[in-house]
Amino acid sequence: MKTGGKIRDLGVVASYVLFAVVVLQHLWGNPSTRMLTDNTQDQTFFEWVLTHAARVVTHGESPIFTDELNSPLGVNLMANTSILGLALPLSPITLLFGAGVTFALVCTLALAGTAAGWYIFLSRVVVRSKGAAYLGGLFCGFAPAMISQITGHPNIAGQYLIPFIVWAVFRLRDGSPVRRGLVLAALVVYQCFINEEILFLTACALGVFLLVYLHPREILPAARAALPALGVTAVTAGVLLAYPLYHQFFGPQAYHGLPDFVLKINTDLASFTEFSRRSIVGDVTRIENMGGATEENSFFGWPLMGLLAAGLVVLIRHRAARALYATGIVFAVLSLGIVVKYRGEETSWHGPWEWVHKLPLFDSVVPTRLALVVTPVVGVIIALIADRLVVQPAAAAAATEEATGEPTGEPTAEPGKKPSPTAPILWAVALAVALVPLVPTPQPADERSTIPAFFTTGEWKDHIPKGGTVVVVPGGWWESIDAMRYATSANLDFSIAGGYFLAPDPNNPERKAMFGPAQPATMDLLAGVANDGAVPQVSPEQQEQARADARYWKATTIVLADQHGNSDAIRQTVDQLYGPGRHVTDVWLWDVR
Repeated sequence: MKTGGKIRDLGVVASYVLFAVVVLQHLWGNPSTRMLTDNTQDQTFFEWVLTHAARVVTHGESPIFTDELNSPLGVNLMANTSILGLALPLSPITLLFGAGVTFALVCTLALAGTAAGWYIFLSRVVVRSKGAAYLGGLFCGFAPAMISQITGHPNIAGQYLIPFIVWAVFRLRDGSPVRRGLVLAALVVYQCFINEEILFLTACALGVFLLVYLHPREILPAARAALPALGVTAVTAGVLLAYPLYHQFFGPQAYHGLPDFVLKINTDLASFTEFSRRSIVGDVTRIENMGGATEENSFFGWPLMGLLAAGLVVLIRHRAARALYATGIVFAVLSLGIVVKYRGEETSWHGPWEWVHKLPLFDSVVPTRLALVVTPVVGVIIALIADRLVVQPAAAAAATEEATGEPTGEPTAEPGKKPSPTAPILWAVALAVALVPLVPTPQPADERSTIPAFFTTGEWKDHIPKGGTVVVVPGGWWESIDAMRYATSANLDFSIAGGYFLAPDPNNPERKAMFGPAQPATMDLLAGVANDGAVPQVSPEQQEQARADARYWKATTIVLADQHGNSDAIRQTVDQLYGPGRHVTDVWLWDVR
């Protein structure tokens, strides 16, 4: 590549990074003290795994399993979104500046990196115009679905390897099968340690695309030509991933399938023509029943849907365009889930996802995320429209006018006729009308809720034994999140009972996943006190159950933060269960060793 081309590409990447920083400006204001407003729980989890990855480097701990969470059972990190492919290389940033800064950096790289990856692919493979490639990359990196997923899901939004995986698959028949196979294997293995769900969706999407793109008579010759390189990929990736995947599916705390309620997180049929809440024209009141802020994967808006329909009419003879449209439609329909919803209400229609959702691997896919395939598909179509219907015709019209000295005529499909300058202008206006409303607004971020000074000042070291296990009471959902924040602030130097993670449901014979731990009777008792503030008379049976629970957790210390609502009632109840506690700084402690 010439020097000018390299400088141009660096400028493109720099602009994408700038856009990402603008979108995340409120988080970057102070990553150590601020959190994304719409999804603090996932940010808490990712900051925990980033901190754990730093301990893998400094303490030699296992990268795929931990007993510092969910004591005494631990957590299978391969079966959770541990982003080892990012967390380990970025561990120096975590050690120097903290997990909050690393999280902001990972989110920025997710948006900018995805846009840059698609720009490189589009400019080298799909279109002639760098401007068209830039526009397509911009959409792939900053579309409504990506802005929604960056709200606490940088593993999903971080799709920077996907265009290179697609590119590698397309080139399997070219050159040395060993080299091509090794390149694809390296990309697949690394993507596995960023997010397996996106890799699985990519494989499925490529399968649909190629089935439509290739003529029936081309399928077998193409498969035979690619088979040697695919064999190299399968063997290499299989060897490298054999133990991690075995651990994920058959190791400690492995599960089989997501909770049943996840199957209902599907795409609303009406959402395709609506605008997401983070678009500049978004209206939350119109879409509040169509899904949450973190899964707005299909909000393309009616102008873009109209543009795509018009583009289909014009590009219908373009082989790749037909395959792209077919792929997008297939995954849009699948994302509607088992029972189709319209404006938040279930209809009587059943979607084709009903036929496949129980198959292996498919049972771990959130239905609405199937619509994530549509975003890069639309991004590539946008690049094709810009290149073939705006840039190339405009250039041809200009060249004709320069050669003849006369204005060009009206548009015509007949060969030999003069190209029209009007059609490219109309398509350019249509692109602007379709895309400008989708420009994202900055992600909101708020100050973090306070972590007790007992943990942030290091005073805990004088009261919690080395290698101890902390139980934060009363132990509800948000208390489990708080416990992870307390542990992260202490660099995971103690373990905690509970937390936020995926683990097998002990009450499910099929070992389906559940979020967080199963709460024992003691936590149910304390949760009731936290809710109503009434102090019960604890029975001897409840005292014995509390001690049994403490033994099960291998707990050393029970902790209650002063800032918790109804903390005095909770304290009096815990006193009855474990004996009088001690107040230290801004927490109550019970030594239960």
